[in-house]
Amino acid sequence: MSLRAALAKQTLRIMVKGGYEEKTMSHLQLIDANPGTVKFQMTVEKGDSNIYGTMHGGLGASLVDLCSSVAILSKCKRWGVSTDMQISYMKAAPLGKDITIVGQCDRAGKTLAFSSCLIYNEKGDLLVKGQHTKFMGTPLVDLGEELD
Repeated sequence: MSLRAALAKQTLRIMVKGGYEEKTMSHLQLIDANPGTVKFQMTVEKGDSNIYGTMHGGLGASLVDLCSSVAILSKCKRWGVSTDMQISYMKAAPLGKDITIVGQCDRAGKTLAFSSCLIYNEKGDLLVKGQHTKFMGTPLVDLGEELD
């Protein structure tokens, strides 16, 4: 595993530790990581679904938030807080199906970072499209000793 992928994996583990993300993102798996781009995969489980038996829209929004944040961190190594998110739901993800989530840092400036996130089904159909803006102020803590 490359150092960049290891950093993205460790960042994901820290971000989902405790609280909401730990319950909803525990089965999210990092597939690939490069500077500014990360790729994840997960299966839509019963706890992820709405009353229609498809992925809940709130989970889609959380995936956009988390995966685009990890993409930003893989490029600029600073923590931030969300200032804006825009999400379009294009197609449902049925229960039991795999989805692929691709987060990308589109631009990281001195104080703002702009990212995007796409969620696809197994056939490659676009399910969710999101854009995410973050205020970037805090340097990333040293995770070197925690890397596996």
